[in-house]
Amino acid sequence: MENLLVDDYLKLLAGWQDPNPAPVIEEYDGVSVVRDDLLNYGSKIRFIDYFVGHAEENRDVEEWVFGSCPATGYAQISLPVVCSKYGKKAVLFMAERSMDKLHNYQKRGIELGAEYHWVKMGMLNVTQSHARKYVEKSPSTRRVLPLGLEHETVLASIIKVAQDLPIKPDAVWSVGSSGTLSRGLQLAFPDAEIHVVQVGHTMKENEIGRAIHHISPYKFDRPVKEKEMPPFPSAPTYDAKGWKPMMDYYETHDKPQNILYWNVAF
Repeated sequence: MENLLVDDYLKLLAGWQDPNPAPVIEEYDGVSVVRDDLLNYGSKIRFIDYFVGHAEENRDVEEWVFGSCPATGYAQISLPVVCSKYGKKAVLFMAERSMDKLHNYQKRGIELGAEYHWVKMGMLNVTQSHARKYVEKSPSTRRVLPLGLEHETVLASIIKVAQDLPIKPDAVWSVGSSGTLSRGLQLAFPDAEIHVVQVGHTMKENEIGRAIHHISPYKFDRPVKEKEMPPFPSAPTYDAKGWKPMMDYYETHDKPQNILYWNVAF
């Protein structure tokens, strides 16, 4: 995968065009911000559209199964939206919670039609194991989504969407856990300086890629303090954690003319 060139990635999409409204870009404090919070379902509805709905290899898949989503994860919102669009089912295996303590994103996932399987002692490796075993019962109609929803065509979709933006950035910022978005942006903008702010597990070298790596001081499930929130709607446990590190960075480093900040969701 890492050896593919940008043109090779784009060829995988077979002429696909993002069916969603074009990303809105607004400027805040001299930074161009991709306002995908305005999509209501997050950037992933762009990036997994081809993979779920168009890829020939997935034509017979009826259920997309994911065991790697935390309670605060936006995949549980994006996935059922795209699955519903193409007549598929989104199936999630997640750590068990009492129904009165569900995260708002989990409540939204249920409203959007995701099927939840609650797992006792639901550590990540346990929920992933349950997801794999579920798929093994019907491997021709069920498919497990990889951690970070990473796939060659997902990276290709990130490249396509990013290169269609009306901006050629000198620097690009995003937050990262698996780093899928950041590495897609690294491919889309080979001449730009890329920054990723770690908000989840300790990112590995292959997840960071060529990005300048920053680490959020917040624990994964802790929201950003109100005074550190960016000046636009942003997921407080995820995208919002990148804004202050970026602003702090440019207090001691030269600020490029064209900075792009990717806000995935709210």
